[in-house]
Amino acid sequence: MQVSRHYGEIKGFGPIEIVPSVKEHADFLSYRLRDIDQKEIWLQDADPLEVLYCPLIENHKTYTAICKGEPMCMFGTVKAQDSEDVLVWALGSDLISQYKKSFYKASLQIIDMLQADHEKIWNIVPYDHLETIYWLKRLGFMIGNQKLILKNTPMLYFSRCKNKKSVATVH
Repeated sequence: MQVSRHYGEIKGFGPIEIVPSVKEHADFLSYRLRDIDQKEIWLQDADPLEVLYCPLIENHKTYTAICKGEPMCMFGTVKAQDSEDVLVWALGSDLISQYKKSFYKASLQIIDMLQADHEKIWNIVPYDHLETIYWLKRLGFMIGNQKLILKNTPMLYFSRCKNKKSVATVH
């Protein structure tokens, strides 16, 4: 992995480069999100553009995976309200499936960068998003058994702790 002195880019993942997110990335992705990502936004009663803009406006750590000049995914961490907890998130286009291997390799490096300042990062995922759950497990996240129900959809907690292989998740 190489960090460019230009624009803070991180390179070295095949056709994928990682850059700090800007509003133009949010504009582009908001109309191109995968169905599973649109469902997650709907479950939170939110709007895609609002969800992608919010971390930028609040100056949270937010990056974009660019593939051949096109934003494919935005991701980052957001401090939870009234808590020391840090939520990790990612929303992307169908380019993720087209460049699955490169995206996974990039994810392995980026997740450590996102977690660098945090002992634990977590969020929730719909129980039936099996491909996402598989990806999260490969990145070292633990998937909890405790369910939260949003709009009649069971959601599973997932978390990743620094330097710990097996930690019980308590929320």
